[in-house]
Amino acid sequence: MKDKIEHQGVIESIDGDHVSVNIVQLAACSGCKARSMCASSESKEKIIDVYEMGAEQKYRVGEQVNVCGALSMGKQAVRLAFGVPLLLIAVWLLVAMVWMRLGELMSVGILAAILAVYFYILYLNRDRMAKRFAFWIEN
Repeated sequence: MKDKIEHQGVIESIDGDHVSVNIVQLAACSGCKARSMCASSESKEKIIDVYEMGAEQKYRVGEQVNVCGALSMGKQAVRLAFGVPLLLIAVWLLVAMVWMRLGELMSVGILAAILAVYFYILYLNRDRMAKRFAFWIEN
């Protein structure tokens, strides 16, 4: 079983130890022969930031490289983006509607505020999370 996520990309820019790599993220059905007739096939270009010591000496702009990330990193991102909010929704609605006997509109309004605070906290911690969610280049 693979323990890393890999994407092939092209180096867009190099600034000291910071390398910007352009990857094309393809939908799961992108290898299908009928994709030209299908409305669900899609692809997106994304820029991945990689920090590597001595990058200016190792790589050059336009070079094709493999950008890798740990599979556990992807699982953690899914937990933070979807798992925790789903848990917050379930727990809050149970508490608000069963124990506190709040109305539906009040419960959902407060839930929206709780989720906004949660995602704002994630936003404030983006620099700390960027260190945890690090990518590297393999040739």
